[in-house]
Amino acid sequence: MRLCIPLAAGLLFLNTSMLSATPITGHWVTHKSKAVVRISQCGPGLCGQIVWLRKGVDRKGQPVRDIRNRDKTRRGRQVLGLTTFSGLAPSGPGRWSGMMYNPDDGRTYNGSIVLTNNGSIRVEGCRLGGGPCGNRQWTRAKK
Repeated sequence: MRLCIPLAAGLLFLNTSMLSATPITGHWVTHKSKAVVRISQCGPGLCGQIVWLRKGVDRKGQPVRDIRNRDKTRRGRQVLGLTTFSGLAPSGPGRWSGMMYNPDDGRTYNGSIVLTNNGSIRVEGCRLGGGPCGNRQWTRAKK
């Protein structure tokens, strides 16, 4: 019994350290495969940028714009290339937290990315100023 406790603690430490050592940088396929977001180093933190859209053009053949943005001056910018995560910093084993922007609803969220045991990530967000929270599972893009 005395051997079991240190062994279990060692396995827990190994599992936690493996999660935090696994990079979240790279390309991730969003929920329902609507987009691919590249997470990369940006200054002292990580950021995420939309690098592919399933529907990258509108009915007129024009690039999709950020029409739902709460800031009317930003509604003309293209969604492709948009930065959706900024200032992501480690906030626990296998967790990074920062700001997130969702062009689907035009809102900014306090959010976290959590690396799961199966190698996917769970993107969690809560509306700024309080309000509903949600999460989505993303998978690593195949090379």
